[in-house]
Amino acid sequence: MPTASVSVIPRVLVVLVPALVGAGGLLTASTADRGSVLFYVATFFTAAVYVLAWWFEGRGRESFSRTAWGRDLARGAALGLIFLAVFALGALVVRPFPVLADPVVSLLENVRQGALWLTVLTTAVNGVAEELFFRDVVPRNITGRPSVVAVCSVGLYTAVTIAMGVPLLVFAAVIIGGATYFEARSTRRLFSPIALHLVWSLGMLVVLPPLMGS
Repeated sequence: MPTASVSVIPRVLVVLVPALVGAGGLLTASTADRGSVLFYVATFFTAAVYVLAWWFEGRGRESFSRTAWGRDLARGAALGLIFLAVFALGALVVRPFPVLADPVVSLLENVRQGALWLTVLTTAVNGVAEELFFRDVVPRNITGRPSVVAVCSVGLYTAVTIAMGVPLLVFAAVIIGGATYFEARSTRRLFSPIALHLVWSLGMLVVLPPLMGS
């Protein structure tokens, strides 16, 4: 009688356990008072889970090869600006629809009620941590055709984002997750996807509040 390969189990755990714990952290953050200590603790906890998973998995150090890192950063930043412009236009489209706009406005209350520097730091740290995990750890531990790996990476990222309870963030996870996955695969490094993610997410902190009237 054939037996399952024991090597599959650690690979599954390396991917699913941090994702589930991270989703729990995001769920806690989404239910916490905006600008509260619990919100920031939960989001930093989520980032720590992803970073530790990447660190202990230990196979992604070459993703930060110094070769062409400047070009990768510039490429990612340029793409981040493009996506920022597209999402800014999208914000104007969804603003009249409360079912879509209200959860975003609620999330943006952290910019108004919390410490701005801490919100920026939280956003940046989580952006880097998400790229380390979803664009490096997850693809390295999923076997199959490139299309299957891509679907697993972006799909898992999107599924975890659902815990935030913001429909537009789920949509953004599909778009930004797909773009950063493509960048990670194309450049074989994480400089470009991290730059894309940070420029987009930090830019949204500046652009969205006036567009959404928060």
